Amino acid sequence: MGRIGGVVISLAMGLALAFPARMAAQGAPTEADLYCAGFITHRSMDAGMSVLGSEDGGFKNEYGDGDLIYLSRGQGATPGSQFVVVRPIRDTNPHESFPGQRQMMIQLGTLYSEIARVQVRIVHEASLTAEVVDSCEPIVAGDLAIPLTPRSAPAYRMPKVTDRFAPSSGKPTGVVVAAREFQQNVGEGHIVYLNLGRNQGAQVGSYVRVFRTALSRNQNPFEQAAREYLTTSMGQQMGRQLTRAELAGLPRTVLGEVILLAVEDASSTGIVTFSGEEISLGDQVELE
Repeated sequence: MGRIGGVVISLAMGLALAFPARMAAQGAPTEADLYCAGFITHRSMDAGMSVLGSEDGGFKNEYGDGDLIYLSRGQGATPGSQFVVVRPIRDTNPHESFPGQRQMMIQLGTLYSEIARVQVRIVHEASLTAEVVDSCEPIVAGDLAIPLTPRSAPAYRMPKVTDRFAPSSGKPTGVVVAAREFQQNVGEGHIVYLNLGRNQGAQVGSYVRVFRTALSRNQNPFEQAAREYLTTSMGQQMGRQLTRAELAGLPRTVLGEVILLAVEDASSTGIVTFSGEEISLGDQVELE
């Protein structure tokens, strides 16, 4: 047995990877994981409710835990009703992380950041007073409020050995389309967005395997220098570039696993429970 970067390597299991102890000690996603993750959807968020401000008037323009805020009045709001404050966001980086990323995001819908949970205290004639119960980041005027759908925390499964060269499950596949806060590379504990949803059989609590093939690795723009290595030196042959067919015949590499926290029709939000190496946007995924 050996240990590399906190990951146990078992030669007897054919270079299999085991969950690090810190993930095993944490039994399930936290409330922050569940309610601050964000999501991509085609669903309309225009429920006629938005943040108007707070009792502090113009002296305060960001609101957090315990603050009383005003919402425009919507349908079905009664004292005690809970809502999620959300905000549409987009990556302002003009460069794609992988070919076709921008078009894929458009097809999946709008990316929303989940800002806070609020509870209605008083219903007025034309507005609502609500208390900020738990905030992920500061609320500002103009943020949207949608009804809260309670989320259960699927428990992490017990530590197990994951075959780094596991064959395909034969189930639906997709890609890591984006990550929370527009990170390019992620690992354990990070939130990711996938183009796998209910239409592909994904469910809350489903596990998804993240993998990378030699072909997809070869298309990664960050590995371009490695792809274009010299094969001759002073007239001497120093290896050769592999053909596409040869690359296609190489085994894929399993990078890690993701558990799904929220599922839409064509997309899902998940948290990385295990990573043997950095997971990049554009890496492939499959339902286990």
